[in-house]
Amino acid sequence: MKEELFNYTVKKYQVSEYLDTNPIRPLKKEVEDDFWGTIETSLSSGRHTSYTPWGDYTFKADYDTEEKFVEHYGNPFTQLYLNRVIVSVTRENDKVSFKVFNYYKSRRVAGKWFKLRTNCKFITFNYKTNALYTGSLDNYHLKRKCRKRVSRVLFNNDPINQMRRHLRESFNSIVDKDKVDIPTIVNQVISTFVNAIPGTELYADLLPEQRIYKRYLDAQGIKVPNNWFELMNTYPQPKKKDLVKCEYKYIDALMRVHKLKGDKVKRVLHNVKSFEGVTNFNNACSIFGDKFILNQPDEFVQLLLEKAQPGFHNNIGKGLLTKKEFSNFFEIYKLFQKGLVNNNVIEDHFRFYRLLDEMEPVKWASRTHDEFVQEHYDWSEKYNHYTNGDFNRIYNQVFVDKINEVILTKDGPYFPEVLITSKRYNNESFFQNNCVKTYVKRVGSVLISLRRGEGETEERASIEIEVTPLVWPDEMYFNLRRVQTLGKRNTRLDNSWDDVLSKLDERIEYIVREKLFDTLQIDGEFGGRKVFSDYIIKDYSREGYEKNVTSISKGVYLAWENDSIMKLNSYNYNIVPVFNDPDALDF
Repeated sequence: MKEELFNYTVKKYQVSEYLDTNPIRPLKKEVEDDFWGTIETSLSSGRHTSYTPWGDYTFKADYDTEEKFVEHYGNPFTQLYLNRVIVSVTRENDKVSFKVFNYYKSRRVAGKWFKLRTNCKFITFNYKTNALYTGSLDNYHLKRKCRKRVSRVLFNNDPINQMRRHLRESFNSIVDKDKVDIPTIVNQVISTFVNAIPGTELYADLLPEQRIYKRYLDAQGIKVPNNWFELMNTYPQPKKKDLVKCEYKYIDALMRVHKLKGDKVKRVLHNVKSFEGVTNFNNACSIFGDKFILNQPDEFVQLLLEKAQPGFHNNIGKGLLTKKEFSNFFEIYKLFQKGLVNNNVIEDHFRFYRLLDEMEPVKWASRTHDEFVQEHYDWSEKYNHYTNGDFNRIYNQVFVDKINEVILTKDGPYFPEVLITSKRYNNESFFQNNCVKTYVKRVGSVLISLRRGEGETEERASIEIEVTPLVWPDEMYFNLRRVQTLGKRNTRLDNSWDDVLSKLDERIEYIVREKLFDTLQIDGEFGGRKVFSDYIIKDYSREGYEKNVTSISKGVYLAWENDSIMKLNSYNYNIVPVFNDPDALDF
């Protein structure tokens, strides 16, 4: 027998009434002209013609009540719209179901029929078989064209919170938030669904999504650690065959599906506060070696498993650094894992090393944060010496003007500036003690100096915007994305910058959406030569190798059409190209 545990319905009505007559519009109008005097002007070109079956109608009034909807249901001079959401929790046999029904009904003015759309999303738990299902019914009012989807899911898909988000979105479009407490209703229906499942009452101190998952684990006889909930959201999760092979020990089964081995890793997994997968851990092992990483303290291995960091190439530093330098690099890598050093700064450090190593003896000697910052600045000075020149970045003025508009926040005004000339790049490096000046020739980077206060203030952020081409069969445009935001000496910014950075991101999104960035060029003079270049788009194919599997990724990247831009100056002009290998950098 079907038992209804919860039911809540909300409706939204929209009625637009039109007049049954239209004013007569004159075909001609007399106007005064300074030269011809009084003349007649035809209005036929500006007059709306009824090229559609429903014609031209004059608006009268809007209504939003059910009474008006019913009153005008048969009135052809009205446009009608009904949106209804029904939320229900039911129990039948061994199943508890949570369903959200969306019903849309509309008719245009002078229409002869209503357009109807329906949708149902649901989540069902069978507490006899411990199986969780999710699914949907599209156009459930139709017999033949109803699209049905149902699948058994694992808890790492976070199905309960997915339904929570769907319910909030459904309510937000039709409910007056001042009159209806949406979060309370959502929490009430979720709690009703979970409480209806026998066994969940044993875990009253847990969140609803935790209670249903813990009940599932205990019912299956799975042995879990104390931090089981921190491990449940990673993908993939162990399946029953993995649990059987590991005697229903969750940690062992999780290590099996992620191909992890060793007592140290098992010990660390029992203590992690989050588990973002093994990509970061595997990347560290591919760079430094499995044995080396596993010989590190538990705290460092735990850091690798808890965080999802950007990856470096597997061969970074190999064949370039000596054994001692590689050890120094590892100390900086640990700072990167702790969030104290940006990955792009490390990539730049290797870029400097490769060029300088061809020009003069150079060694990676830094092991601490302060030493690395100083060494990075010193190398950028040398890099600039070998690649100096007077360059000018060329963008369309609409883009520059839009970025350079003052940003107003609760803390006061901020003044962004798109860096254009070598002089402005060098000025930024001087104030910030960083390597911004070396970016002037980097084709896919737009540099912005964001100042807190007007003038050449030292309270500023250096921001790199990455430019990537999006190529479609019949269209190409640029995508812009903020990838580096650093303070003086490449330090992280505090929370006081969050508001202005959010507003800057919105401005960049607007520029991309409206396609206001359409020019990317450079000109310059060095070594007694003048050069100019537009951008070009090149294809690349990159081969990767990990865990005995070879993969090939393809895409496009930006380059300067005139490769003289990327040559050294008169010191070694036409001898050594500046490093610009897309297969070795994450740009």
